[in-house]
Amino acid sequence: KTVYLNYDPNSFVPALSSDRCIDYLKRRGINLELAEKAGFLYAEDTSINTTKFNDRLCIPVYERKRLVSMEGRRLNPDGLGPKVLYPKNTSVDLLYDIDNLDFDCDVFAVEGLMDLFVLRSCSFFSNSTSIFGANVTKRQLEQISKCKRFIYIYDLDDAGKKTVEQLRNSGLDNLYILRIPSSYKGV
Repeated sequence: KTVYLNYDPNSFVPALSSDRCIDYLKRRGINLELAEKAGFLYAEDTSINTTKFNDRLCIPVYERKRLVSMEGRRLNPDGLGPKVLYPKNTSVDLLYDIDNLDFDCDVFAVEGLMDLFVLRSCSFFSNSTSIFGANVTKRQLEQISKCKRFIYIYDLDDAGKKTVEQLRNSGLDNLYILRIPSSYKGV
């Protein structure tokens, strides 16, 4: 399906110009330099493809250097609306930051973008990505198949375990699963 974004780019400000975003990122353990490099934005009140983004940290998603979606994270944990929001008629049917992944090296992956940016705070994991949730799509599996080694670090919940099963049943031979012990409280 055709991906398009209808929005006013002037309705966003850099996330690091918002104290609310900075507080949120610090609470989540996300390096502010990484957030700035990734182009994190803040939307106080705007609309993308008729989807309302109010008081959201926004993370642009690119493919082939083209903006294909925007993840909007609710800043207030008790606020209204879904925790994560994507505009209508956009797609996250890809590996995050696909244009910059080195498929000839190990590619590490996690479920969501917040986990990804915590992971990337360690330079060892700079070649890493997110699958945008707990379900791997056919297109993502095609992208994964191009990796030398794809190492998935899963959430220790039921959804994470289902993703591991889905990956194991994919038939790909370049998949590795990294399980973080449940006793580890660091991330």
